[in-house]
Amino acid sequence: MVSNIGNFFKPQNIANKAKNEAELSVFYMNDVHGDINRAAKMKTAKDCFEKQNKATANLTLAGGDLLYGKDPKRLNVITKFLNALHIDATALGNHEFHSGSEKLAETLKGLNTTAVCANLEIPEGNKLRERMAEKKLVKSATFMRGGHKFAVIGASPFDTDITTKEKQDGTGIKQMDVDKTIKAINAEVKELEKQGINKIILCSHTGYGEHADLKIARETEGVDIIIGGHSHATIEGANTKDNGGDKKLNVVKSKRGETVVITQANKLNKKAGFLNVVFDKNGVIKEDSIVNKLANVDDFKPNKGVQDMITSILGENKVIANPKHTWMPINEFQDRYMENPVANVLSDSILSAARKMDKDVLGAVHTTNILKRGIEGQVTKYDIKYDMLPYNSDHVITEITEEDFVKLLEATSGKLFQNFDPQLLRCSGMRYTIDENADKGINGHIKSLEFVDENNNVVRTVDVKNPSKTNTLKIALNDYLFEDKDTKAIMAPYKDSAKTIGKEQELFAQYLEENKDVDFDLKPEKRIQINYQNLDKYCYQYPMEDKLAALAIQK
Repeated sequence: MVSNIGNFFKPQNIANKAKNEAELSVFYMNDVHGDINRAAKMKTAKDCFEKQNKATANLTLAGGDLLYGKDPKRLNVITKFLNALHIDATALGNHEFHSGSEKLAETLKGLNTTAVCANLEIPEGNKLRERMAEKKLVKSATFMRGGHKFAVIGASPFDTDITTKEKQDGTGIKQMDVDKTIKAINAEVKELEKQGINKIILCSHTGYGEHADLKIARETEGVDIIIGGHSHATIEGANTKDNGGDKKLNVVKSKRGETVVITQANKLNKKAGFLNVVFDKNGVIKEDSIVNKLANVDDFKPNKGVQDMITSILGENKVIANPKHTWMPINEFQDRYMENPVANVLSDSILSAARKMDKDVLGAVHTTNILKRGIEGQVTKYDIKYDMLPYNSDHVITEITEEDFVKLLEATSGKLFQNFDPQLLRCSGMRYTIDENADKGINGHIKSLEFVDENNNVVRTVDVKNPSKTNTLKIALNDYLFEDKDTKAIMAPYKDSAKTIGKEQELFAQYLEENKDVDFDLKPEKRIQINYQNLDKYCYQYPMEDKLAALAIQK
């Protein structure tokens, strides 16, 4: 590792800039997800950017999801880390809202950055209105750099429900869909142009793709750059056609026919983005000036101040397990929607704890989103608490009818073929099949459901075409299912009688300590089988190349 990587962040366009033109360098990041593993290295990368861009107009921008989870110590660390980076503006992602508007308002108060968001309706009485009054949360922010004015607008996601923690008293926020988002951005651009500002950046947490950032770029007027997030895409260069991988289509024409650059820097502080462009005298990007690169943050030496701060707040790390084999996904599609040995062991830990309380528990399920990464080498306290299981949600035992359990599976896993971000249910003590063309009815896409013992022998089969309205199943599950908009109504009758098992961090760590021989090599157990007819339709937000690569490994 080196303290800086040459002149990676050095401006490229000084010679190409004519009089009355403006050069801008942008340091960008997105989907940090509260990462602490590379935080100290990211600080060093930012320091290098600052040193190399002292004489150039520059901004530090983020595409949202910087925060994560509810742990107060971790939020304290992330707040201090983000403040050390001196971020000028950030979008608000779905994870900023994980604990609701009131908690977000409190966190924003301590962040030395401006949150930008033009596509949320925030009514009077909502705590975020206090941050709006202080100008810490605005539709757009303006910055004077190098004698030129730049503006940054924000957009939050419209495909993911960010309102599950909101109050139902009229003060809850309302999300806009993509078309309303485009109208809101265009309206804000017009206001900025009235002020003579024609160099405009969008910090977006709507995701890369034709349904999101590409559509926004083509249908807005006056937006020049989109610093994206949400889909964890890796985008380098200036590409007028889609070349796949990190060379995705990212230079398109706006509704006015002006150049728009879209970019994104992966997730978890893995990449630090550098964008350098020249605006002509009319505030339009000169296409041949675009320099867009991503630095590997692991190439930088950790900043000692940030590292010491993390240790002082979180304490020393501790090794929980040293498994013989470990597993990391090759891409996000494999991580979330293919069989995952880490998810299997997590499910086993929940079922084990549940059966200690009640031996009649048949199976355990948890939403795929609670597990955020695989395992490399030894498993530490930091890994479990701050990377793998940052939500630390409660898990409970509930006695649910066969009919409602099948409905639950359909409301989550069955949406693999129709929803942007389905909550596939990982499981233990059971196996089920999802079929794109299964008979419609109460079971929807669910084709089969069986419960099994430790030796994988079937102990109970549920007729998914005609599940019982009276026969019940004792199931362990995470309490998010009582709140998610797709499952809330199904689970409502069982909320008051649910018995708490414990929090997932403690359940997983305890299971690893008790079962020293637990391994994480990928041995397909076929707990979940997915039959698809159209690979394009299966989790359509992921590129085909990712799906093919993951499927090849699975076989």
